[in-house]
Amino acid sequence: MTKHPRPRHAPRLAAAATAAALGLSGAFAGPLAAVAQPGPAQDDPVLLTLSATDLAAAEDAVPGLDVIAGSGSDVVVLADPQTEEALRDEGVTPLRAQSYSESLGGQTSTTTFTAEDGGDYPLPERLSGNDYETFFGGYRTVEAYTEYAHDLAEAYPELVELVDFGDSWLKTQGRGGHDLLALRITADVAEQPAPADAQEGKPRFALIAQAHAREIITSEIAWRYAAELLDGYGADAQATALLDSTEVWINFQNNPDGIQIVEDALTGEVPTTEDGDAAPPYTSQAWQRKNLNDSEFEPTSDVWVSQQPGVDLNRNWGFHWGEASSSTNPTAASYRGTAPHSEPEVDALAELLRDLFGDFPAENDTPAPDDRKGTYVNLHSYSDYVIYPYAYDAEAEVPNLEPIKANAFRQSYANDFATGKAGEILYDNSGNDIDWIYSQLGVPAYTYEIGTVETGGFFPAYDRVDEFWGQVAPGIRFAAEAAYEPYTASLGAVVSELDAERQDDGSISISGTATDAAYGNDPSSLERRPEETAVEAVEAAVAEDRNSIGETVPLSLDGEGITVEYSGSVALDERTAAAGNVFVRAQNGSGQWGPWQAAFVETFEFEPTPSPTEPAEPTDPAEPTEPTEPTEPTPAPTSEPGPDETDAPSPGGGPSDEAGGDRDGALPRTGAELTALLAGLLLLAAGTVAVWLTVRRRT
Repeated sequence: MTKHPRPRHAPRLAAAATAAALGLSGAFAGPLAAVAQPGPAQDDPVLLTLSATDLAAAEDAVPGLDVIAGSGSDVVVLADPQTEEALRDEGVTPLRAQSYSESLGGQTSTTTFTAEDGGDYPLPERLSGNDYETFFGGYRTVEAYTEYAHDLAEAYPELVELVDFGDSWLKTQGRGGHDLLALRITADVAEQPAPADAQEGKPRFALIAQAHAREIITSEIAWRYAAELLDGYGADAQATALLDSTEVWINFQNNPDGIQIVEDALTGEVPTTEDGDAAPPYTSQAWQRKNLNDSEFEPTSDVWVSQQPGVDLNRNWGFHWGEASSSTNPTAASYRGTAPHSEPEVDALAELLRDLFGDFPAENDTPAPDDRKGTYVNLHSYSDYVIYPYAYDAEAEVPNLEPIKANAFRQSYANDFATGKAGEILYDNSGNDIDWIYSQLGVPAYTYEIGTVETGGFFPAYDRVDEFWGQVAPGIRFAAEAAYEPYTASLGAVVSELDAERQDDGSISISGTATDAAYGNDPSSLERRPEETAVEAVEAAVAEDRNSIGETVPLSLDGEGITVEYSGSVALDERTAAAGNVFVRAQNGSGQWGPWQAAFVETFEFEPTPSPTEPAEPTDPAEPTEPTEPTEPTPAPTSEPGPDETDAPSPGGGPSDEAGGDRDGALPRTGAELTALLAGLLLLAAGTVAVWLTVRRRT
């Protein structure tokens, strides 16, 4: 796994060239060649609502159904009129059948899109003048994401490393294809050890997008997260604290081969609704879900919704591969492949994650330890879900279930997505990434399903992406910020507000709000939602970064309850003066502390106050002692001594204070004052010895 030099990128593959690479012809080459799409009443996919009890019979009748959503105890299947007819012939009657365009609100027109129809997409500051190729009104192409990844590594060398971790299926066959790229984003990235040290390095958070090609909004969310982190470093306390202490790994597009034919199908004339959402016909390659491994693809029709090349990358992972909701039919949308990790996109990502997190086989009976670091999130669409392991069987034992569940509900707090195991909110499905990652690597893993038919389905208008980002960004942030201790920090309370300010005397005043109520509130998920408890304590620390937090200071709570105000201060000392960050966390009834929240404070010039020092004990002239060694005579004082100066020092006769006159009886406070006092005492002692010698000679 090495950093690769930036290649010269060829122009985006033309549609016809992609078709040739796939070996497609006839009806299958048509959509790729950008022919006019059929009208609104022709070739429209259908959404079939089936009862959960009918689903097994339906899959027996038509193997490999494309289940896309859940509705209570029912499921929604993406199909075509022929599939609906086949189900009815086998005695399976859908509870509801609706055309896909009708579910979006009705198809109204055909819109033409070109690569120049760019949306107002966000760019980090150092790339603000760049332009990237787009499709469907603003979504970036595969080539644009490749260029963006290289540009980020070049523009932010102190924060970003580009890692080429494998090749797509087409590239492994010498048929074009793409590199599989990830960004490693962290402070002082060039100084970090090679990213193969598992649990020994910084904690890692991995964000993966668009394993399913048609789920176009997901890579846009990952794009925004990268931009937010890079703009936030040094400007936003939380983003800065995260990158100072954690590595964020982002793979924008896990299935670039499949994505490229989707973008080609959504360029040119595209059927759209009044809101601008796309409603492609069932013959369009916009419906591509899988990678482009066509080695076993033998189509019998041109219905791309139900017959397409490739392997479902979220049915190809090795834990309980080949079980629930995975198909043996190579043309089906949920085709599992010939063997676990048969697809290079899955195998390469698995090896990267093994390097980042290390092995820990939790499976069904070995809980990962509390100090295990790391978290994984994969973005999908659609249905508004946050899903946690195990997806292969809702009844399967999950050894770390409680913290995994709490983490998921914290992630759904801002959006109220349905939250649970796949079988609890949708349907069991096997061979997925989150099951393998938790079971083999021992880190919590989550799937997001973003959007609904009401918000554009699989192909929402580009101007909807900001809305989706607002829904899911807080959950992504929580998952990343708790990745240093996901099995404990997810159980604690959260700091929802934090204000910190340096005072004139150098101390830091701190106040804000802590709560345990920050869980998602989807009604169908309430039975799984963790119990809210009272906030028990809040503490603060001042440090350079989160990894250097040492001593903490308890803060005062204003009352008791699930949500409380807190306040307090941190006194000035050498350590707190030099640190520019305040960190605060909260503890709830579980006894665990939630993740640290950060705030910037100004540093302060610290001048230590020396400790008081006792003067040396003077020699008593009444009991003189004979010196053991002869000493050099002490020079006489430049001024005549007073009449009592050869006697014992007068009480209270300390040195003068240069800054403000005499300090009656005060002990010396500076090195200069102490030196003067010692010199006087030596003079006094010398005079005493001289008197004693004179008296002795006379006697």
